[in-house]
Amino acid sequence: MRGILLSLICAAGILAAAPATVSASPAIQPSISATPAPVYALQVPDKTIDIKVTDTHGGGRWYRSPIWIAIGSIAAVIVLLLVVLIARGSGGTTIVKG
Repeated sequence: MRGILLSLICAAGILAAAPATVSASPAIQPSISATPAPVYALQVPDKTIDIKVTDTHGGGRWYRSPIWIAIGSIAAVIVLLLVVLIARGSGGTTIVKG
């Protein structure tokens, strides 16, 4: 029963969120202006643009890579966790009387 109610609630939510269709009535038509719009498609460019991208440096320094920064930060957190666990230590023994 809960599944059916949940399905009905989801269906009602989807129907409520659906956009209403708009009819094309002549009263809502945009007005047509008498001035002509500028035509940019017929213009011919004066110059040609030539862009060349070359990379000859080979990638830069390895320690600036985001992957190595993430690996180093994860390793630092693990080392810090190990240091905290070693510092706490077990300290004593637990005796369970049965």
